[in-house]
Amino acid sequence: MLLEEVVEIIELTDSDHLSQAMELFNEHGFVDAESLPFMNVVFETAPDHLAKKLSQIGFKGLVQVEKNEDASGFTIINADRVLLKDSA
Repeated sequence: MLLEEVVEIIELTDSDHLSQAMELFNEHGFVDAESLPFMNVVFETAPDHLAKKLSQIGFKGLVQVEKNEDASGFTIINADRVLLKDSA
């Protein structure tokens, strides 16, 4: 998947879903991928590009897309906050 396709999918994502997901992410340090419907193909094929684009539009911290341990989906995490919690 090309970066341009990722950008197009993000731009076509409902702004309400995107802003709610961003708010949850910035408050809690993570958000479940279910908060961003219709983006499964991006999670599967271009997680690094997605993380970069989400950082550019307002997701704060070190944005990473992680596959859930049970392989049921994805979670977008702020690795800075998760790593700090794990090391404490």
